[in-house]
Amino acid sequence: RASTMATSGLRAVVAAGALLLAIGEGAEAEEKVSKVNAGISVMLLGTIGFMMGLFELTHCYRPAMAKYTWKAISATISIFSAVLIFQGVNGLVEAYILEGVSEKTELMIDVAHFFIWFILLQAVLAYMSGAVSSVPTDPAPELLDFWETRLKCFAVLIGHITGFAAINAFATLQQQVPRTVLTTAIVPLLAWVIVFLMGRVSDHARDLVALSDDGMRDAFEEKWDEQTEETEDDVIGLAVSFCLVQSLRFAIGGYLPNSEGEEPEAVMLTHTNIQCIALFCVGYALVAAEVLRILYTKFAIPRITAQFSNIAGMTFSWCIFFGMDWGMVANFFHNNGGMIKVVSIAIVVTMVAMAMIFVLERVAGMSSSMQSVVRALVNSIGILIGFAWEKAFDVAVAEVAETANFLSFISPPWIKMLLAIGLAGMVVPAWKRHILPTILQIEKEEEDEAGEREKTGLEERLLNLECMGADELRAALADLQRKAADLERRSQQCQGLEEQNTVLERSMDSIRKELSSLEALAGILAK
Repeated sequence: RASTMATSGLRAVVAAGALLLAIGEGAEAEEKVSKVNAGISVMLLGTIGFMMGLFELTHCYRPAMAKYTWKAISATISIFSAVLIFQGVNGLVEAYILEGVSEKTELMIDVAHFFIWFILLQAVLAYMSGAVSSVPTDPAPELLDFWETRLKCFAVLIGHITGFAAINAFATLQQQVPRTVLTTAIVPLLAWVIVFLMGRVSDHARDLVALSDDGMRDAFEEKWDEQTEETEDDVIGLAVSFCLVQSLRFAIGGYLPNSEGEEPEAVMLTHTNIQCIALFCVGYALVAAEVLRILYTKFAIPRITAQFSNIAGMTFSWCIFFGMDWGMVANFFHNNGGMIKVVSIAIVVTMVAMAMIFVLERVAGMSSSMQSVVRALVNSIGILIGFAWEKAFDVAVAEVAETANFLSFISPPWIKMLLAIGLAGMVVPAWKRHILPTILQIEKEEEDEAGEREKTGLEERLLNLECMGADELRAALADLQRKAADLERRSQQCQGLEEQNTVLERSMDSIRKELSSLEALAGILAK
């Protein structure tokens, strides 16, 4: 069934391409299909096919295929909603704050905008996790599930908004450095370092908050720290990958796109299919490097390894999207395609992404070690689909904002903001109630499976020790020694925390005694 659907999807792509070619090559104006009608037609066909394809994939007879489809849908909705909200807010900033300012002032305002979202992220997650709000001391499992779902919802949504605020800030910086490939390539590294240091500061702040009350971390504080670190890693992945692809497009295409990744129409027409293939190859090369790292490298650096994985996967998504953008313009849209272009790109990207999920599901079934690779790539594919459709909706919202005569008393930036809030208000609650719990359940099942595989692998290694040679035994011993050293390091960290807790408890006892003495003295003075 899945292969039949993939074949049908390829036929739909060919048919859409034929339609687009006919639109672009028609001779007589009255015989042409208007861009508006063609856009509506492609959107109608694409929407119906897209919905039924998703229904088929989410109910696929292969459980892994259904699981990866749910993950891609969740990532698509979250990235779409986050970008839509950020674009609405940023439109107001551009209209009422950035109008007429210098480049340096624009950069400072964009950086401040990013800092505001980052601080808001920390505050919202602290509250939503229950770490700084009143929660039961012994919560029921249902309450824990509710808090976990709510925390995950706000972490993903505000985390992606913060990520796009970081993209906006560092892409603005990239526009102001000297226009060379080397200097623009330094900006992604700078973004990584700055956001990483900001994460370290927030990490210490969370430690102080978590240990300030009773000197111990409860379940809510542990979940707060875990979810915030994961979200900060996503922010780094978004910001660094986008700026890196900007530099790659500059190196391959010879022109640095603006801070939103857009190029002038005259520049877009100069790109060739060879350049599109080159951008695709860079994306696939990064994925191949990440696959090799996961399969053959056991060494991992806390936080850094996860951030590198996010950067590689998201860079792959940007390369595929912008490569398809170049290819569609080079082969179909020699004139400005407008809405028909962005809708067609979104449909083609979705079909290609679903085909990639089908291939990844087959690859994951070959080996258990490949499942971690596939999980990392599925999230990137979801981001690819979400960004493609967000671009289409962004153009649609801008067109409505500019042409809505019946709303002439409202300025276009406010119309765009209100439309973004309306769309997100319909999409986010449904995602939180019906899709996100499914994703959390899938993640728990994957954690359990990973634990079982690790346990089984250890038992198999112990049983195979008798069959090993001397060199293999030395390698196995070295691996076990590294794991023992890691466990010892963690044990020392726990002991250090216990000692800190003891010191804090003694300090609290002395403070309580002093307070009792002061209360007694105050009572005597009152008499």
